[in-house]
Amino acid sequence: MTDPALSACPGAPALFVFDRPFLERVPVAFPRLAFMYQGVRDLTATRLGPTEIRVGAVASELCDFVTGHHAAELHVTRNFTPEFTHILDDLRTACPDLRVVIHEPERLTGYDGAVRRFFGFWKKVEHEVLHGPTAPNFPGRKHH
Repeated sequence: MTDPALSACPGAPALFVFDRPFLERVPVAFPRLAFMYQGVRDLTATRLGPTEIRVGAVASELCDFVTGHHAAELHVTRNFTPEFTHILDDLRTACPDLRVVIHEPERLTGYDGAVRRFFGFWKKVEHEVLHGPTAPNFPGRKHH
């Protein structure tokens, strides 16, 4: 799996922000944070362009990043959380002249139901994610 925004701009500087306000509101276990950090570190090792890792308010860090790089455009990959919309609103307020290009993420599963707990969700999508979608089962058809 690749990140569409990073793929669109492979040599451009990139930024990953650990969202401090979110992390202060939502308890995230240290092993999960370490896993996320390791994933970002692994991703940076394979990129052509430089990648920074910061901790802070995402919109503020993004605005500082694009200002520091004199960027007129920012590529991001859509995230389907309420925070994503709020971050973009805050970013557009802080950097009104910045053009934001939103890339659609790669879908790993056709599942579009509610996700309450990861384990329950994973049990529903594991086979599809790891092995690809299964062929539809047509009623009344016998397989030989």
